[in-house]
Amino acid sequence: MKTTATPGATREISAIRGGPGRRFGAFTVVADACRVRIGHDLDHDEVSEAVIPSLSRDLLDTGVLHTVDEFHGAVTALVTSRGGSWQECWSDYYRSSIAALADGHCPFSPVHDRAVAELVGDSALEVGCCFGFLSLRLAREGARTIAVDLDPAVLGLLRTCAPVGATLPTPVCLDARTTPLATEVADTVYLVHVLEHLDEDGGWDMIRDALRLARRRLVIAVPFEAVAVAQYGHVRTFDLPTLTALADRIETVGHRRSAGIRTRVDEHHGGWLVVDR
Repeated sequence: MKTTATPGATREISAIRGGPGRRFGAFTVVADACRVRIGHDLDHDEVSEAVIPSLSRDLLDTGVLHTVDEFHGAVTALVTSRGGSWQECWSDYYRSSIAALADGHCPFSPVHDRAVAELVGDSALEVGCCFGFLSLRLAREGARTIAVDLDPAVLGLLRTCAPVGATLPTPVCLDARTTPLATEVADTVYLVHVLEHLDEDGGWDMIRDALRLARRRLVIAVPFEAVAVAQYGHVRTFDLPTLTALADRIETVGHRRSAGIRTRVDEHHGGWLVVDR
């Protein structure tokens, strides 16, 4: 199987139930320099956030998929590989993902559980919400929630494909660093698996603005990786010493401004840095 592609090029990604090809874990693959076809045997209710780690392990780690755009294309192809309209496919994905996250079958469940446990007050803001599953959970917990992302497409899915009757967050499409929200807009502000996508300067700008937006608490969560996974769009890695140094920097700036902030750092399915003011 030849998978070499022109540097910087994104191949056409498709997915079907069943299908021949070379076996990569849970998937079969037929690929060349122009396209990748992914075969799978997943039922509709099995296509959820719970399979994303398998998709990463079987197709990213093995080199079948080369770029973050190809990975995103593979997720979309997998979701829409069942019969039905785009709306029906993505609505099923939302229902299945919410169920998998709630019953603990999803590897991301412990991250969401911890994030919800850190909520203080009755309002929340998630920066970089992607599909909005954490924001939906916060809204279900009773918090008035704002879900912010740069990508209008994922926010469109959140608006139209979240379960009917669910308590929805307010989706807002903007770059919080350049299109400011109001100061102290929410009691708790979340940066959950966001900072690894930004270089050190960009990440610090994001943190400073998140501190401005948080009335009471800022919650930062990052994965711990030996090497930044470029296919996920990650550009840097974190560990406990890195987070501790970042906490010290936040405290130094906070005390300089007489903000009286406190920080704590620990490890739980990745790293956590919580800032209280």
